[in-house]
Amino acid sequence: MANTTTRSYGKTPTLSSDFSTHAMALLRRRHNSSPNSQSARLDSSLKFKEIRRIKREIHDTFPDCYVEWIERVNLPEMYGMYLLRKEEMQLENGGADGVKEMLLYHVTTKSRALKSLKSGLDWRLTRRSRYGCGVSFSEDAEYADKYADNSTRQDERVIMICSVLVKETYVVNHKWNEGNNLIAPPGTADTTVSSNGNVYVKYNDFDFYPLHLVYYSYQSEYDDYDEYDDNYYWPNPFKTFVFNIYNGFYQY
Repeated sequence: MANTTTRSYGKTPTLSSDFSTHAMALLRRRHNSSPNSQSARLDSSLKFKEIRRIKREIHDTFPDCYVEWIERVNLPEMYGMYLLRKEEMQLENGGADGVKEMLLYHVTTKSRALKSLKSGLDWRLTRRSRYGCGVSFSEDAEYADKYADNSTRQDERVIMICSVLVKETYVVNHKWNEGNNLIAPPGTADTTVSSNGNVYVKYNDFDFYPLHLVYYSYQSEYDDYDEYDDNYYWPNPFKTFVFNIYNGFYQY
């Protein structure tokens, strides 16, 4: 399947119930969750071991990030399309070894993050094209926060932790004035990368899947917190309930 065909979906297509059921089983295995875990699009029932792991990974590159809330994303149809895209890329490459799954960060507003649960992160909305018309990711959470789109007045930001497929990269060197008129990488490349390695840009709908949404603020606002204290992570059940009701998470 050519890239132009893959890019044309614009949304997750309607899929059979058998496909969705199988994809959900694989997604639960990916999340290491039990078969009886809830199938809501946003699942807040993470174990503290998982919460701590995610916090540590974010703090490795974003030490001033105060993690307020983490949601696990359960979208079996989208994950199924992601796995199909992975197989497609492996076939194009002649084997699985040449296709990497990278955990990368994408920072956006809360409203856009929630909208993406229905339609995916949309490369069609790209307004800045230093690396082409695609969705930007980074291995550095602080870098992703710093260069997130600030065109909206919405202050609340979300770090989306995504599994991203990377087969062949094209490095954009802005010292040579590359990238300003780039739409998609040339040749058979599926990913554009900045010369400093901080930016990865993807151009197909199902080259990435959001594993977690991380709601955050800045540590300077919470100078006294202990990141290894379980009690600092939403300790009040009523506060958790109000948070879910206010943000409409129970509709999922």
